[in-house]
Amino acid sequence: MIGSSHTADKKVHRIAQLSNQTKELKSEYLDVRKQLTQTKMESKITLVMAKTGLQTSETPPKKIIITKKQ
Repeated sequence: MIGSSHTADKKVHRIAQLSNQTKELKSEYLDVRKQLTQTKMESKITLVMAKTGLQTSETPPKKIIITKKQ
């Protein structure tokens, strides 16, 4: 009887520990996802590019078409 009670208590503590760990990991995931979203924003990219001396192109890219000769 006492042994099964201790086993149940251990399991309850383990479940609580895993629940807290899950909450922490979910919070970390949300923080990283937010940072990624902000980093991918065009305005942030242009600021980083400007610091390195690069600037956005005024002319759009041209499509290169290759035709095969038979």
